[in-house]
Amino acid sequence: MTRVRNRIEVLAVLMSLLATARVCCVDAARAQSFDVTSVKPSSLEGTTSGGISCSGGPGTDAPRVWRCSNMPLALVISRAFRFRAFQFSPHAACCRDRFNFDVRLPDSATRDQFDRMLQSLLRERFKLEFHYESKEMSVYELTAGSKGPKLKEASRTGPGPSEGRWWEPPRESGVDREGYPVFPTGVSGLAESTSHLHWIAFNISMQEVADALSDQLRRPVVDSTGLAGRYDIDLKWVFNMPLSDREMAEIEELAGSPPDGASGPSLFRAVQDQLGLKLISKKGLAQVVVIDHVEKVPTPN
Repeated sequence: MTRVRNRIEVLAVLMSLLATARVCCVDAARAQSFDVTSVKPSSLEGTTSGGISCSGGPGTDAPRVWRCSNMPLALVISRAFRFRAFQFSPHAACCRDRFNFDVRLPDSATRDQFDRMLQSLLRERFKLEFHYESKEMSVYELTAGSKGPKLKEASRTGPGPSEGRWWEPPRESGVDREGYPVFPTGVSGLAESTSHLHWIAFNISMQEVADALSDQLRRPVVDSTGLAGRYDIDLKWVFNMPLSDREMAEIEELAGSPPDGASGPSLFRAVQDQLGLKLISKKGLAQVVVIDHVEKVPTPN
């Protein structure tokens, strides 16, 4: 289960932050910083594979302390800037070295604030610089199905997805008789049990649905549904999509061998049957991340 959850952590990356004015960003960086920061090269043997361990941070039982060991720098970069899987690979050759992170956060720090602190750390300690470029690739267009959407309108208001758990998977209450993880009432998130995936989300837009599907499909997903409401999502599927050699190598390096396939609906079928939507493959342009500079060794603590 640990390996599977690690894979969900790797695959479940959220959307990129929008750029703001330079003066605003500089002021925010000065105002947002960790109380204590320690970054050290990993001392684990075989540090190019497995052994990732993370705990704490906003939304967990230890919100003021975040620790990660044997963490590939590329994965930390993806997390901090919320790059999508198709934009920047956690297996990127530029940033495969692994590090141990131990930081202390200010009281009541939110996940968004945590992200900005981590971005500042990467820029200051690793001298990270990057830019975006347009690239043609395969994309999916999300549209309404032939019989119309089967979406449940949001039943409550509350914080958006960015305030949810990040480094830890959601609490579960076992599995149902079909093998899908069961969440306690009111708990949202994405969890997996032997290739059976269950995603619950509350009060989200169709753009957020498209972003979540993009994380799983590792391709851009364009929202063309025309739906402007907010919805509660309860989606179940099995992981049975073919992986390229590169994708398989990334998953095995970061989380171990994927579990064997299971019987049940693919993500495409689940989206169609359970949400009344459809994913159509086509060609399109997407923004990808190009790393201009990053130090192999961070500045001293």
